[in-house]
Amino acid sequence: MKRCINDLLNIGIDFPAYPQLRDMGEQFLEDLTIQDSGIKAEGDTYRVESGRLKEDVSPPGLSPLLWTIQYLEEKGIREKVQVKAPITGPFTLASYIQTGIGVFPFNTAISNPRLIMQITHILQKSCKEASRHAEMISIDEPVLGVIVGSRTIFGYEEKEIIRIFNMLKESCGDKIVGTHICGRISPKLADILLRTNLDFLSHEFYDTPENIRVYSPRKLKESKKVLSVGCLSTKNPKIESSDEILKFMKKFHEYGDCLIFTPDCGFRKLLTNGLKSEESYTISIRKLRNMVKAAKKFASLF
Repeated sequence: MKRCINDLLNIGIDFPAYPQLRDMGEQFLEDLTIQDSGIKAEGDTYRVESGRLKEDVSPPGLSPLLWTIQYLEEKGIREKVQVKAPITGPFTLASYIQTGIGVFPFNTAISNPRLIMQITHILQKSCKEASRHAEMISIDEPVLGVIVGSRTIFGYEEKEIIRIFNMLKESCGDKIVGTHICGRISPKLADILLRTNLDFLSHEFYDTPENIRVYSPRKLKESKKVLSVGCLSTKNPKIESSDEILKFMKKFHEYGDCLIFTPDCGFRKLLTNGLKSEESYTISIRKLRNMVKAAKKFASLF
């Protein structure tokens, strides 16, 4: 973890995220299994024992954030660093919880709006506590790209999805809050996100270029949103040059300076190429270094 945060700082990332070295669902759900919340671990999955969650629990999933803050304080540089805190969202956490037999996602708690709201109430505590320490909060909801296509499955109303995001945003006070959703973003999902109170919307664009057509500069400005652009691949081990990344960034020139540049997603998928952990880590750092170089060149265009 020390190596990760030090490398992010040396590269020059503006909002380094705390090192998230555990699975994004496990990080939060494991904390709930030891708090008698009603969630029980069963092998690689989780179940709700009584069909209802106990919401009177301590904020889960924050130990990596709190470690990072303490480490930066010990180094005497906390006031110089703006930390980003990823919070795994309620829909995605629900996708880890088995509720029956069948195929994903129909066999998970995503199909239960009542459980989704209970998880949201618990995550409000995590968001509130995280906002005491981090300058930026990202509600990570990769599964939303699956359940919101041309229509929403499980009968979710658009206003309920908007309400959940707004509840989490409100829990973060005046901090910068957005969401990261990878994969293909449907026009319907984009429209829902534009109607939330979130500050930024983060997606894959490099490996999913069809997402470029989803948001118009006009609609983003009208909704007062910042677009967080995934500008390099997090699953292809090929290292994009800074010029190649800059060329891709220029596709968003018409959006003005209301942009954040990030990798497409987390770098965990690099391991699926048969690479060892050290090889994957080295590749990810080189990719990030080139991204920062490209972002500085892009900023000079304005």
